[in-house]
Amino acid sequence: MKNILKFAALLMPVILLWSCIEEYRLEGEAPTSDQAGFSFQPTSESDNILQFTADGDFFLMTWDLGNGAKAEGKRVTGFYPLEGTYTVTLTVYSRGGSNSFSREIVIERTDPTLLDRPIFNMLTGGVEALEGKTWVIDSLRLGHFGVGPNPSQNGDFPEWYQAQPKEKTGSGMYTDRYTFKLRDFEFDWETNGLVYINAAQGANFPGAFDPGVGDLSAPVTSPGNLTWNIVEEPGALPVLSVSTPSFLGYFAGGRSYQIVRLEENEMFLRFVDQANDALAWYIRLIPAGFAPPVDPQPEPENPNVSFSLNDLVGNGEKTWKLKPAAGAFGVGPAPGSDAFFPNGNDISGDRPCLFNDLYAFNSNGTYTYDAQGDIFGEFYMGVASEGCQPESNLVGTAGAAWASGQHQFTFTPGTPTEFPKITVTGTGAFIVLPKAFNGGEYQQGPPRANESVTYNVIGYDAATGELDLSIDISGDGSVFWNFTLIPSGGNEEVSDGSFRLQDLTNNGTQAWKLKVGAGAFGVGPAPGSDSFFPNGNDISGDRPCLFNDLFIFSQNGDFEYDAQGDIFGESYMGVATEGCQPESNLTGTPGAAWASGNHRFSFQSASGNAKPKITVTGTGAFIVLPKAFNGGEYQQGPPRDNESVTYEVFDYDPETKELTLVLDISNDGGVWWTFVLIPAN
Repeated sequence: MKNILKFAALLMPVILLWSCIEEYRLEGEAPTSDQAGFSFQPTSESDNILQFTADGDFFLMTWDLGNGAKAEGKRVTGFYPLEGTYTVTLTVYSRGGSNSFSREIVIERTDPTLLDRPIFNMLTGGVEALEGKTWVIDSLRLGHFGVGPNPSQNGDFPEWYQAQPKEKTGSGMYTDRYTFKLRDFEFDWETNGLVYINAAQGANFPGAFDPGVGDLSAPVTSPGNLTWNIVEEPGALPVLSVSTPSFLGYFAGGRSYQIVRLEENEMFLRFVDQANDALAWYIRLIPAGFAPPVDPQPEPENPNVSFSLNDLVGNGEKTWKLKPAAGAFGVGPAPGSDAFFPNGNDISGDRPCLFNDLYAFNSNGTYTYDAQGDIFGEFYMGVASEGCQPESNLVGTAGAAWASGQHQFTFTPGTPTEFPKITVTGTGAFIVLPKAFNGGEYQQGPPRANESVTYNVIGYDAATGELDLSIDISGDGSVFWNFTLIPSGGNEEVSDGSFRLQDLTNNGTQAWKLKVGAGAFGVGPAPGSDSFFPNGNDISGDRPCLFNDLFIFSQNGDFEYDAQGDIFGESYMGVATEGCQPESNLTGTPGAAWASGNHRFSFQSASGNAKPKITVTGTGAFIVLPKAFNGGEYQQGPPRDNESVTYEVFDYDPETKELTLVLDISNDGGVWWTFVLIPAN
């Protein structure tokens, strides 16, 4: 079986970090080195995993753990699988300055069990590979080297430029070899006399010259005695580092690489240009001697896709939307591929505001885009933040033309050698992704006036109604955006009272609270049920601090939680007792983020049989019950950083204004929380 390790964020932690900020002082004088003292002790897991505790309490306490890892806080944990002596340094800060204290930590023996980790084994070949594992640049593959924006905009891949196979021959990039050994974390760097470097780094390499393939090459010989290290931290890609003066593939000023993907026969790395931090470089490596499967030759363009104008417009007008599934929205090196992003993942839950958009084609040649009140905003549009947000945020921006509106379209039937084509025309006309056009992407708005964008119909299933569109943004057939649309189901009525964004925000700002009465707060085996708890009982008298909470939604996408000074505390929050108590009891606990605060929200309108949804986003963002999230409940704080929680509108009565929200915490439809809200006024 092929061993694969893919990183979207954190997998097996190599460095465990946590901090506890207790009472601190901002003194007028700088602390002394004695005040920066600390103690340490082994953990129950291993003598090679140490917990460090600062002696004092300061505004900021930073640690260099001597093993390549950094940390902050009063208490942190360091991971030391190999025997040796490590110098650990604590630096403390007060209003008057800072000071540091260092001490040597002796690890008496190597703990082999700590070395037997998937990420280590994939990189080095494991303990049985005495000579390590040697990697080389995958020179035969499109995109083995390239560059994209920093921060990434559509996933971690070389969005702006991808090298063709063997494009950098003669630079030294393809002759270098990189061997990683598990024993003593040794790294062998074989340059074969020549390395490839960014032009901005030329002054640091005597004898650098133009190899004729862009940038510079330089004569370099490895000094030997090099090492490697991997640091993993929560919420981030693992970082692979190699010691000075070595580097991997292409030198852009740094020696640390984010591991985007690590597989048995592939390593895909990302690193930021140190001379221009708006650029992120990418390299793809394979084990030396590995012969990757030959990419199949593209089929001749003889698609013969059976799709007609009648299929597009139906009986006069037909409305389409993105299919909420993996593969429905993505970018890759070929039509229909999403290998660059999101690489097989279903992102409909992350971007609900994208999957509720409607695209209507009329037989009279008009085309209408309806954002359903919200958009997935990106900086190129001119909005202040990225992510789901009210469509009104486009007003007054450079991207205002990408808002809901009417345009024109034409349809070109397919032939045995040409795909059918849909062309939308108008300032800001697009299907699914505003920034994508034939041969490129907008880096910033506004869109060009009266622009036409053409999409190839690369597939159509008349039975399911699935329509596959593709657009080449590279101009040379190397990068394609791909979308799968389905009929929206028209304007069918749903049993939610046609709840709209304006109902939620009252066309401005609206505060909601729990309805006082039985059935307003409960959990059961189905939406709307409270048979698990409290089983038909009215608990508003027992928990008044819960029923006075305010949940405030503003049309600009702001969401505020106001506890009204008290909370219903539970042990998972870190409070000392359970029950109604002052909100201030959350201060200093792991659940502090669940206190009153400001977050963001997005709204997904009803469409077809899909009910409206409200998504709140932010560290500690919730409606009614802090511990409940999609697919589970917190057993202890703190909440995950910048988490989104989506609530379905189960029912809405426009006369009484009662709004019923439900949340599946089981992920299989077996356990649901139900809340009935009413306007606070």
